[in-house]
Amino acid sequence: MEQRDLLKNLLVAGAVFVIVMAVAPRLLPPPTPRQTAGNGEAGTTLPAGAGGESAVTPSGRETVAPPPGGATEVGVEPAPAPRREAFSVSQAEAERKLAMGGALAGVVEDKQPPPYRMQLTLSNVGASVEEALLTDHAARLDSPERYALLSPITRPDGTIFRSLAVEKVNIDGEDVVLYDKRWHAGAVEDYRTPDGEEGQKVSFWIELQKAAGDQGGSRQTPALKITRTLRLPRQPRQVGGRHDLYSTIAVQNPSADSHSVVLTSRGGLGVKAIDPRTDDRFIDVGVATATGHVVGTRMLEHAVADKQVQLFAWSRAELEKRLLWAASANTYFTCTIAPVDADGKSTATYISELSAFDADGDPLTTDDATVRFTFSALELRPGAEVSYPAAMFLGEKDGHAFRTVPEYSSRNYYFQIEQGFGWCTFTFLVELMIWLLNSLHFVVRDYGIAIIILVLIVRALLHPITKKGQVNMVRMQHKMAELGPKIEEIKKKYANDKARLNQEMMKLNINPASQVLSCLPMFIQMPIWVALYLSLSNNIFMRHAPFLYGWTWIDDLTAQDAMIPFSAPMYVPIFGWELTSFNLLPLLVALFMYVQQKTQPKPKPNPNMTDQQRQQQESMQRMMPMMSIMMMLIFYKMPSGLNLYIMFSSVFGWLEQARIRQHIREREEAGTLHAPPVSKKSKDDFLDRPPRAKLSWWQRLQKASEDAQKAQRTQRAKPRR
Repeated sequence: MEQRDLLKNLLVAGAVFVIVMAVAPRLLPPPTPRQTAGNGEAGTTLPAGAGGESAVTPSGRETVAPPPGGATEVGVEPAPAPRREAFSVSQAEAERKLAMGGALAGVVEDKQPPPYRMQLTLSNVGASVEEALLTDHAARLDSPERYALLSPITRPDGTIFRSLAVEKVNIDGEDVVLYDKRWHAGAVEDYRTPDGEEGQKVSFWIELQKAAGDQGGSRQTPALKITRTLRLPRQPRQVGGRHDLYSTIAVQNPSADSHSVVLTSRGGLGVKAIDPRTDDRFIDVGVATATGHVVGTRMLEHAVADKQVQLFAWSRAELEKRLLWAASANTYFTCTIAPVDADGKSTATYISELSAFDADGDPLTTDDATVRFTFSALELRPGAEVSYPAAMFLGEKDGHAFRTVPEYSSRNYYFQIEQGFGWCTFTFLVELMIWLLNSLHFVVRDYGIAIIILVLIVRALLHPITKKGQVNMVRMQHKMAELGPKIEEIKKKYANDKARLNQEMMKLNINPASQVLSCLPMFIQMPIWVALYLSLSNNIFMRHAPFLYGWTWIDDLTAQDAMIPFSAPMYVPIFGWELTSFNLLPLLVALFMYVQQKTQPKPKPNPNMTDQQRQQQESMQRMMPMMSIMMMLIFYKMPSGLNLYIMFSSVFGWLEQARIRQHIREREEAGTLHAPPVSKKSKDDFLDRPPRAKLSWWQRLQKASEDAQKAQRTQRAKPRR
């Protein structure tokens, strides 16, 4: 084929392709869009209803309802509807909001302890909780507004997501969505139980009706009635950290037919992040194992964006494994839901599956991640009724309450606090820090002063090690100055024989482990720093706690000190920081740390050092200011309580080193620096027995090391047979 014919064929083929692509969309019918739930929730579909919308059931069957009035297009034969029952919902006429809990106005104005630990705004849409305010906690520092643990999530398109809603019911294989339906609501009324519990309660109910007839006729008969009752007991602050809310979902079958029923409900929404530097919102789960232990899992809320993650599933192979609770929480507060039996205390087994999911399916939004409870399937006979009770905890993470209240302790609510301790330190050390700070605060009534006292306690405990390290370092410097010429001579003499070089160096009895002791106090304090930081992040009682009874600019020890707040955030391009204030404490931390480093005993210059060794020593001295600057950058956005601890630790360390240096000078002048300490005379000294030198544990360790080295040299010196 000639090139001219080939070019002509290519042009013709291209023209045909363009014509087909332009005409085909006009000739082919457009694809039918998938119908989703009215409020935009991902993963659910609408049931069959008006307008010819389709619904997909869990079994995979699809049902199509006829358009309103039975109207069809002219000349088009309507598709036959499947022979099946269709269920509809009898809704209330309008949306209603109800309030339950204490009156916040009286709490703020009269300074009286609230009779309820929370104030709830309820909605009849989905029988849900729209907002939950904690009466004991302010939203912001010195604000009369209460902290909102649960909040409604509103999207720009008007979609609203609410907490603790009853999502849907699957009846006879057909999903009926309930979270966007208007339930009938009763009035909020007071109650009193035989055991003396008092509080408020309210009920929501909704009815499902079945369309009678083979083709879905107009006659409706009752099929199912679902009632949800919320009960809020009076629990003032004196009751010991209880924040209970009880829910009971009752399903009744008023029809003459049996129905298979599967309910689905959701957890809390709108939990806000506490730490501005990171997203500290979690989904925690507690599961009871076959051995009787309670184990838990944790995942970050942003890890659930745009997907669903299964967290628990019941199986016949593990009958003893059951779900204890699931929580949506941040660092300080939690919304925990525990399925219980009729007694309200024992763990129920009606949950077949628990999953974490993204309510709106948008990966760019993370405030709508929550949990979904799927109830076990049951066959509900005519006239029968089944109830699903649940005990909820909406409040602060109080370690004392989680360990002393029997219901909280048996379910291991403390797992939610323990997970915040991290892996960089020891759990017992964090708990010890929390206990010490709370105990000291009970005495001095100021957490800032309690932190300073804690510094003194830690410094006093570490003083013997610090003193021993400084003395040993000076001794090593003196010894290295004396042995410097011998070391250089040995290095030159055995430069080509490393084995003999090591043997001769060991004969000098140089124990490098003595220098480690000088760094030991710093190594010991690192876990203490981490434990203190975690105690600030996990001690709810320190939230909004000021320093020096509010006389300073530090008004919250768990946040940055924010001496000068900025009107607009400042961005640091190199570090990617967003600075909202000028913080003074990190600068003071760097300053006092630099002063402490400058006042430490410095090694005397060794005349036998090479130029390379001398340069290394000088570079180490120049690194000291850089280390202080690095500490300032690291701790600039840390809580002011942690910066307060490190700053006063440097101040007291500087004073301690000054006293130790004076002690060393006195011993150098007396010529007793290198002499072992002599034990004091005992009561039996009248027998004229010569005093024996009492070695410390560190000196015994050094002596054991030297004896081992001598034994090793003796073994090597023996002739081989």
